[in-house]
Amino acid sequence: MTNQSHHSFLTLREAIISIGHEWQEKDFYFYHGVLPIIDNAITDTKDYVGILLCTDGDIDISINQVDYNITSSTLLIAYPSSIIQVIRSKGEYHGILLFVSRDFLAKHILNTQLVKPFRQITNHQYTLAHITREEQQVLIDIYKLIHRKSNTKNSLFQLETLRNLFLVFVCEVAEIFLKSKKVETHSTRNEEITDAFLNLLTQPIKASHKTAYFANKLHISPKHLIKAIKTTTGNSPGIFINKQLIDNAKLLLTDNQLTIAQISRELGFSETASFSSFFKKQTGQTPTQYRNLKPK
Repeated sequence: MTNQSHHSFLTLREAIISIGHEWQEKDFYFYHGVLPIIDNAITDTKDYVGILLCTDGDIDISINQVDYNITSSTLLIAYPSSIIQVIRSKGEYHGILLFVSRDFLAKHILNTQLVKPFRQITNHQYTLAHITREEQQVLIDIYKLIHRKSNTKNSLFQLETLRNLFLVFVCEVAEIFLKSKKVETHSTRNEEITDAFLNLLTQPIKASHKTAYFANKLHISPKHLIKAIKTTTGNSPGIFINKQLIDNAKLLLTDNQLTIAQISRELGFSETASFSSFFKKQTGQTPTQYRNLKPK
């Protein structure tokens, strides 16, 4: 157990500035090379998910007062509000370190499979996996693109490109953890509820299926369901329900034999106008506009 009695606590931003680095963008931070050790300091990740890839060497890290040894080809996810301290590195340590805000993940990661690795955490709020050299190289290659784009001058879409590259990196990390049989996870009651809720969404749903409908299916109160989903994903149940309805609508719109009115009824809307209004609010396009823009 790490002794914290004489350590100062730093926010993630303070820790980054203390080692002479700039805070690139509020949604994310990235760094590569020898991981710096801040003497007598402990960092609270607060609203950020940390992703650490050890590419070479050996390092000891404390997460929530428990020490871990991270070796080459090890991938680690530290959940928001974890207390992290780099204790020591043995020899020349190299790695890639990324922090992504919880809000950024909640906004952009709605796929039910992608959500899982970022909440499958142990009681010490981390997930650890040993990865293959091939998997490591994929992550390194994506990171190189992130680093290169961050140094590109006069780029019209630099921030948008960086955000999308971060999502690519996150997707690759999620895939690695989902495929890995070496990941040790412990489900909480909130996680069990979330899994059950997401499984229900894979079944046909209607516009009338609101949060209360799914809560009833799970034999819990709507308030309990909302709290569980918000705790594990950062989003409300309604976000996932609407996303699934829109995905279903888009699929039906690819069938030109179906009229908008037929699709509206299929999805359980009482009026075609209500469906069109819902679709436009969620996508920025009417169903007809979306259908006309799709390749024939």
